[in-house]
Amino acid sequence: MAYEKEEIMRKTAVFFMCALALAIFTASAAEAGSHVAFAEKVEAAYLAKKPYPMASQEIPTLTVEQAYEIQSAFVGIRKKKGDTIIGYKAGLTAEPAQARFGVKEPVWGTLFTSMLRWPGTLRQKDFAKMFIETEIGFRFGREITKPVKDIEELKDAVAIVFPAIELPDVAYTDMKSLKGTDLIATNVAARKVLIGKAVPFRSRDLNAVKVTLSLDGKEVTSGLGKNALGDQWEALRWTVNNVLAMGGEVKEGHIVISGAISQMVPAGTGSYKADYGDFGVIEFVYK
Repeated sequence: MAYEKEEIMRKTAVFFMCALALAIFTASAAEAGSHVAFAEKVEAAYLAKKPYPMASQEIPTLTVEQAYEIQSAFVGIRKKKGDTIIGYKAGLTAEPAQARFGVKEPVWGTLFTSMLRWPGTLRQKDFAKMFIETEIGFRFGREITKPVKDIEELKDAVAIVFPAIELPDVAYTDMKSLKGTDLIATNVAARKVLIGKAVPFRSRDLNAVKVTLSLDGKEVTSGLGKNALGDQWEALRWTVNNVLAMGGEVKEGHIVISGAISQMVPAGTGSYKADYGDFGVIEFVYK
């Protein structure tokens, strides 16, 4: 009799364990499905140049990790359509920006070949709401497969540095309620990146690089290299290590732009000039 009771208890425990495992699997599958479904909405908005939907409103319990899962699904959609990953971007590298959007650290997004272009003429029809960020970019001369421990190790992997202008498409259906998780889920609003000429960097203090952005000859904003997470190389290291932690790859030839070094500004029509002094100049027209 005692044996029969023990057997019943064992079978009952096994049943409940199986039921719990099934429930967890079903919930995980449903969650993954909702992430893919939202990523498809992000892709639709991206292609149509329309404001992005709000992940934080459609998925109220959305975490940072889940937002990156949505971003990963969006990246997968882009890759299936033939777009190639060319690197990554850091965002919210200043603490006030992190506080404003409710995150405790910077964020990162993925850059594709279709996003890169040389300076020239940009048009309003290609954006929902174009903003401008002056940045510093890095291109890797070798693949990185494990977390970077120190700056010297990181410098050894970098082939070139260059001035860069990021042109994010910061348009959302509810701008007043925008959160960091919304930015992450929508690939940190990445749209276009302008690449400047390569600059020698071994004996250069990238944190001291100063840029002035002007529109039709009038200064709009200015900043220093150190404004990205307090140190350009630390901003780069943070980005690389977090990309790797999320299962991404940092390959030879990939680029990283390390975050805005001056205030992000909304674009107005006219002629822009980003003057980095002896670090270079990027000029473009927006109309």
